Amino acid sequence: MPGNHNISKPDADLTEVAAGWLAALDSGSADMEAFEAWRNSDVRSAVAFAEVASTWRDMDSLRLAQGDMQVETPAVEQPSRRYVIRAAASIAATVIAGSGIAYNAYARDTASTDMGERRTVSVDDGLAVDLNTDSCIHWRTGQPTRLWLERGEVAIRLAAAQKAELRTPGGTFQLMPGIYNARLRDASCELAVVKGSISGAGAVHIGQGEIALATAGRIAPRSREEADIDRVTAWQRDTLVLNGESLDYALAEINRYLPNKIVIGDPALSRIRLGGTFATTNPEEFLDALRTSFGIRATPSNHGGIILTRP
Repeated sequence: MPGNHNISKPDADLTEVAAGWLAALDSGSADMEAFEAWRNSDVRSAVAFAEVASTWRDMDSLRLAQGDMQVETPAVEQPSRRYVIRAAASIAATVIAGSGIAYNAYARDTASTDMGERRTVSVDDGLAVDLNTDSCIHWRTGQPTRLWLERGEVAIRLAAAQKAELRTPGGTFQLMPGIYNARLRDASCELAVVKGSISGAGAVHIGQGEIALATAGRIAPRSREEADIDRVTAWQRDTLVLNGESLDYALAEINRYLPNKIVIGDPALSRIRLGGTFATTNPEEFLDALRTSFGIRATPSNHGGIILTRP
């Protein structure tokens, strides 16, 4: 263990404990077996170490860029800086794979919604989050406040002088004061800038009215044709806006709000294109439109859902 044998005492702050281990690893005085045991004992320990190591790595890179490089000659048994960075990267990968477990480990607070539910939470002064159906977000206040989007879709409102860091499975966004809509799509995250601007890895800058997609840590702007902010934020008005999308797409969207799903019983129906605005709180309106415009029959299934077929 590091020189201080009380470093892993239960009431010690995990960040301080992680920093102690990092210093010991860098100096070569750490007991590697004890370090591995501490790190693997609790996911919160692993997350804390990854955070501290990441910060240390960034500061070290900055020192090198400024020409303040010092030559070190570590002993053979001394863990190298590359070892520490690899360890932190390995932990970070595990954290991403662990999703909610890791988020909960590092975050301080959590808010979530059930299927069909909406909720607004005040994260901090000047920072509020609206959660769409079946969503979950974690946060930790600070400078800046960090948000972790684990599931679903949220709208984030940042007042003047407020900044926040949004972490998602697809990548991390730096949010300036403004209004944003973030939605997870499999392993990616789509973020729309309703008002304000964001930045990400590689000096990417996304301005007001634009949409970015983060995948595997890389952030890229969506095409202008895809950046329909009114459609993206329609859920905040309890509506779904369609503009020529297939019935398959429409059902995937409206089923987000329904515990009992609407499914297609006739594969030929999936090619039908739809347009219009529909209430996400009233699926009957959507089904009536299908019946009136296309003659589609909605039949209750034995499991409580709805099956769409032709007469």
